[in-house]
Amino acid sequence: MSEITREPSRFGVAVSGGFALLSITATALVAPTGAAVSGIGLLVLAAGLARASRRLVTNGGGLLLLGVLYAGYTGAPPLPVLIGALFGVLAWDAASNAVSVGEQLGKETDTTRAEVVHVASSFLVGSLAVAVGFGVYVAAAGGQPIASVFLLVVGAVALLNALR
Repeated sequence: MSEITREPSRFGVAVSGGFALLSITATALVAPTGAAVSGIGLLVLAAGLARASRRLVTNGGGLLLLGVLYAGYTGAPPLPVLIGALFGVLAWDAASNAVSVGEQLGKETDTTRAEVVHVASSFLVGSLAVAVGFGVYVAAAGGQPIASVFLLVVGAVALLNALR
């Protein structure tokens, strides 16, 4: 009987990295400095996946979102900011799930089907949250930059609550 390798799933690592890159790209389009912070978040997230560390994964996801929040703070248009936030949260969620699956089943087990369902569900819920957040912004913001940052934070909190 062989021992289980308690490492994150390969599929989860790949999906998480892809979402993190999409988040950085969306942020870079409107705020290169925010993208630099998000890039550091990608490195920390990758280190967390390499070490199967929930703390590093969470810190990496937080840095991804910090870069996006900086973009919103500097007055970036709300839609790229919301999309960057969505992909940042999805990167963190996929990485956390990959670590959990790895701890429970090991990286040798084929968990692709379950992880695809998890990612697709998270993407649908997140997309709905972005649509609602952008709709609220269009209806209520009135062109005030501080309102967009506030609405972005409210949307991010709602998204995190929906995912957990």
